[in-house]
Formats: sequence, structure tokens, C-alpha cells
Amino acid sequence: MKLVLRVTVAIFLFLTISSVAIGYFAINKYQSSQINLVDDSLNSKIKALVTTKEDPLTVAQYLAQVSSIPVTVEYVTDTGMVTVLTVNGPPIPGLPSTAVQSLARHTDIDFGTDLRIRVFEMPGNKRLILAASLTAINSDVSTLTDELIIFILVVDLIAVLVAFLVFRRDGKINEVSHLMAQQQATMQKFLGDASHELRTPLTVIKGYVDLARAAPDQKRQASYPNKSAIEIFRMESIIKDLLFLAEVGEAENVKVERVDVAAILNDHEEVLKALQPERQITLSLEPQITVQADPKLIDRMIGNLFSNIRRHTPVTAPVSISLTRDDKHLIIIVEDGGPGLTEYPEKSRSFKRFSTQRSKEGGGTGLGLSIINGVVERYQGSFTLSRSELGGLKVVITLPI
Repeated sequence: MKLVLRVTVAIFLFLTISSVAIGYFAINKYQSSQINLVDDSLNSKIKALVTTKEDPLTVAQYLAQVSSIPVTVEYVTDTGMVTVLTVNGPPIPGLPSTAVQSLARHTDIDFGTDLRIRVFEMPGNKRLILAASLTAINSDVSTLTDELIIFILVVDLIAVLVAFLVFRRDGKINEVSHLMAQQQATMQKFLGDASHELRTPLTVIKGYVDLARAAPDQKRQASYPNKSAIEIFRMESIIKDLLFLAEVGEAENVKVERVDVAAILNDHEEVLKALQPERQITLSLEPQITVQADPKLIDRMIGNLFSNIRRHTPVTAPVSISLTRDDKHLIIIVEDGGPGLTEYPEKSRSFKRFSTQRSKEGGGTGLGLSIINGVVERYQGSFTLSRSELGGLKVVITLPI
């Protein structure tokens, strides 16, 4: 009993510490990149005010109105009288002290609650105060932290409970060691996937921030926040996909009902046709084929099939979609005339490598095939990839009816 307890506690501590470390790293990087975007926006406006020959008050109002980040601008006279020029951003709680204003002339500083300010000094001891809020960023960080804590607790409790029950029932050292290795490998794979997938957008964001600080060309600087925002959006998508994969593999209390697979395929086909009207699509669906499942998971699985076509094949490549059934299974076959894969994996563990390869070409998160395979495995189906007669990729999914 003592051995079982010690091993169970060791598993719990390892999973918790590893998950907290990678989660803290990802969330901290996200928060830093978002704050850098706010700082870069304020700095670009200060630079524009420094170099302009126009009236600073007019220029400041214009910059605040066209800013992608909500900014408030206040005008302070030499006597300390404050006039609010624009309220696109957060309200400034009172006039900052002289020391704070002096510091804010040279760098971005925090003022009040979740507020970032910069000060532009004008002739005659007059000043412009520019402020941007960090409330939305801190709210996102809080939400991500809560989701990470819940995810860690769920994974830890499931892993520890399974380990404890198996250890007590079997009492065999070799089975104990096998289960420990399996749980450790699962968590290491998740942490490895998360670390690998998040590293790329974080590196790109850091590169854009460094370029924005070093590049003298203001026109080029103006494009970096938008490019960084694209990578931030991709990083958010990766985190959501990783959490979705965990939900597919671990969630027990999911909605289960009769799902009309033909209707879902038809809906996604109409979306694909609307987005790419020049694509030739052949649709052959047997009606009233249903499966007992969570409709959200089936919709996501089919949505990823169509997303792969849209991302990774030319818009002129033909697509063939069919839905049939036998006595016990429904069969979904999706074929395209795109470039296909360089080789086709026989086992599901190889899907991660191929999806990563395709994500570099199409801009996805790299987890599409893994999500499809996760849903299929949850419902004890099968998922195969092969060369299509159309010249590209052929995906065959079977699910028990």
C-alpha cells in the first residue's frame, strides 16, 4: 500500500509540475507579446508627434481615432488644467504625478489599474498624455489561467485515480511500471506538442517586436503589429486545439444524441462551395445515416476534413465526397485532386508529423489530422489516408452506427 501511495503521489507531482511549467511559459509569453503590442502602438504615436510639423493636438486626436488599439488622449496646460481630447480608450483616473509624467516621457509605464501611459512634452510646459488599457489582456490571461488549472486538475485526477485503482487491483510491479510509463508518455507527448507548436508563433512575434524597435522606417514599423497579431491569433488557435484534443480524449460528461451525418456533410459542402465557387465538388450522400455521438465532436471532425481541403489544395482541384453504410458502420470518403502527401502513414501516431508539415504550407495549427483521429478513436472507428484516384489525398472514416 505504501508503494502504491508513493508511486501515485509521484505521478501527481510530476504531471502537475510539468503542466504548470509549460502552461506558465505559454501564458506569460502571450501576455508579454500583447503588452508589447500596446507599447509599440503608444511609442509609434509619440514618434509621430515628435516628427510632425502640424499641430500636435490635431495629430494626437487623429492618431487616437485611427489606432487599432483604443487610446485616450488628454491635454495638460502649464497650469495643470486637463482637457480630454478623445475618449476612444480608457478613462485616466486623475492627473499623474510630476515624477510619473517625467518617467513616462521616456518609457511606457503602468498608471492606475491596468493602464499604460506615455507623455509627450510640448513647448511652454504643456503636455499630452496618451493612455491604453491592459484590462482585456489581463482578462484573457486570467481566463487562460483558469482553463489551464481546470485542465491540469482533470488530467491529474484521472491519471492518479486510474493508477491507484490499477495498482490496488493487480498488485504487480511490471503492470505498475507499464502504467506509469504510459501516463508519463501521454503527458510528455502533450507537453511536447504544446511546446513545439507554440514555439514557432512566439519566435515570430519576438522577431517582429525586435524589428519594430530596430527598424528606422516608420512605414515598415506600422505593419509589424498586424503581423504579430496574426501569429497571436494562430497561437490562440493552437491552444484551443490542444485543449480540444484533451477534451476528446478525457471528457466523460459530453452530450450524446443521434447525429445526422449527411446533414453536417451537406452544410460544410455548401460553405466550401460559397468560399471557393470555382471548385468542382461531387457529392453523394445516403440520407438519414445517423450515429450516436456528441454533435460538436462530429461537426469538428467533418469541419477539419473540409478545412484541410480548403487550406492545402488549389481552388481548382476537384473534390469528391461520399457517405454510405453497411450493416454496422457508416463510411465517409473524401477525395481531392490536390498535391496529396509525400507518403501515407499506416498508424495514427504518424499523423502528427504530416499535419505539422502541411500546417507550414497552409497556415493551420498543425493539429487537424490529430483532432480527426482523436474523434474517430473516441467512437471506436477507423481513419485511413491513401492516394486518391483524383491525384491527391483520400480520407476514409468509418464509425459504428
